[in-house]
Amino acid sequence: MKRGVGKHGLSPVIASMLMILLVLVLASMIFLWSRGFIAEQIEKFGGPIEDVCEKINFEVYRDGSRVEVVNRGNVDIRHLDIKMFKDGDSKISKFDLAIDAGKSVESHMTLEIDGQTPDKIIAYPALIGNVKEASSNSVFTCLDSGVVI
Repeated sequence: MKRGVGKHGLSPVIASMLMILLVLVLASMIFLWSRGFIAEQIEKFGGPIEDVCEKINFEVYRDGSRVEVVNRGNVDIRHLDIKMFKDGDSKISKFDLAIDAGKSVESHMTLEIDGQTPDKIIAYPALIGNVKEASSNSVFTCLDSGVVI
């Protein structure tokens, strides 16, 4: 008895093409999925902006609604992100004044959560840097350089 007589299979060329197509589709899916884990790289002064965050030296003074920011470092601060905590809740607001290196800025701002004085306030500096391999700028908040007010 003859086995396989009258049965047709895939040609080796077509099978190879299908395997290559499958590998390409899987590779592109993995690439697109992994792009979400890679953050854009922002540079300042020719290096990673995270390194510049370590060089920031600023102080924040508060008297009621009056807030004064003194930049004692040599890095310009684009703005401050103010995070306020009260009974497990938090709120973020923006101190939208640029603080140049060696300068101070004073302004009035409401520092309240639902009309109540917060338990804790932290000011995080935000810098502006160049997006690597692009011709645009981006704002980067230095979360490790926060100052408790």
